[in-house]
Amino acid sequence: MALIEPLLNPTQATQKDDIARRFSVAASQYDRVANIQAEIASATLARVSSVTVAKALDIGCGTGRHTYQLSRLGGETTGLDLAAGMVSQARQNYPGLHFIQGDAEQLPWQAETFDLIVSTMALQWCRRPQAPLAEVHRVLNGGGRAELAIMVDGSFAELREASRQTGVKLHINSLFTASDWLTAVSQSGLICKAHDLTGYTDQFAGLLELLRSIKDVGAGSGNLSSHRQGLTRRHLKQLESVMPCSGQGLLTNTYSVLHLTLEKAL
Repeated sequence: MALIEPLLNPTQATQKDDIARRFSVAASQYDRVANIQAEIASATLARVSSVTVAKALDIGCGTGRHTYQLSRLGGETTGLDLAAGMVSQARQNYPGLHFIQGDAEQLPWQAETFDLIVSTMALQWCRRPQAPLAEVHRVLNGGGRAELAIMVDGSFAELREASRQTGVKLHINSLFTASDWLTAVSQSGLICKAHDLTGYTDQFAGLLELLRSIKDVGAGSGNLSSHRQGLTRRHLKQLESVMPCSGQGLLTNTYSVLHLTLEKAL
């Protein structure tokens, strides 16, 4: 009984068609199940709540709910997502806003188009940090700002430790580290005004619910290994027996998120 599939290893050749397909499939249920993602996005948007902009871009806009919140800062707001299904859902949810399908590593705009760029829980799917940061630098106006929230290495620490203790393989591949992203920022031409590494912890009644919370938002990956190990009920019980619990007796799953506040020089 296969219950979890591997997350994309960003050092592999990126299977972007697979990423787009999985998030497209998740689009209709995303807002219902993406609770921790919503918390991270809200924390990101709070960092720009006092910013006044003429043109803003939301990279990895998903269903558009956070693009809508961004649009309340005023000015013209556009959402971009790799997944066609997400773009379709966003257009349905917020017909008054502009959404397009596109790639964060090849943004479809001319240089110096936006005053503000926001991206939350999207850029970790890129092949390497340098590419999206170079694009952010290119399309930002001089004096413009980018507020990014990126999942990094250290995420899913509870699952990794449970896998280590029990010997049950979960195929959770590595993400880029916070240091990888900060190094890429230093090479991008962007000015780093602030960076914070924050843990966001979700809670679940059981391990199956926890694993489904990852898969149901589209974050699983089609790493097509013919030797991929499925999880049996025995495996689930083994893993669950060593997983840490909150004070309420709930299993925890932590996302390690790098918040970046960046500016482009005038």
